[in-house]
Amino acid sequence: MKTHTAHTTHEVLRQIPYGLYAVGFRNRNVTELNANVVSWITQCSFDPPMLMVTIRKPSHSYDLLRDGMVFSVNLIDRRHRELVRQLVKPYDHAGDKLGRVGHVEEDTGAPILRKAYAYVECRVKEIYEPGDHALVIGEVVNAGFHDRGEPLMCSDMRWHYAG
Repeated sequence: MKTHTAHTTHEVLRQIPYGLYAVGFRNRNVTELNANVVSWITQCSFDPPMLMVTIRKPSHSYDLLRDGMVFSVNLIDRRHRELVRQLVKPYDHAGDKLGRVGHVEEDTGAPILRKAYAYVECRVKEIYEPGDHALVIGEVVNAGFHDRGEPLMCSDMRWHYAG
């Protein structure tokens, strides 16, 4: 039997295909908004529809999520790579990222990006903290299309992970 190494594990895990999504957050009073680029998202229930999102902790986005208990998932078209580049920097380096990105607020108050071709709004149902990222389960409360698009993937950016 072969013994795996941390390097081998890392390289194998990099082969899993991931999409890139802009996830929007707000605090309880909707006085502060932020968005982060993440790659670890999946649907985890049909009835009711739910998504699982992972958020790095500690981070400003995670603080907003825990306070506001809502988030949006914005699907970004491959044509809008520059949007991802604007949002990928951490809040403590970039400051108000959404001030430079057009967005609206709908049912939950979490920011929905105008350049997203589709979006989902969720209310947090559960948060698990097993490692360096929190697993956040959100129930879908609203969804819509602005356009049609092709999902942006980590491989389109030559990345293996985001957020």
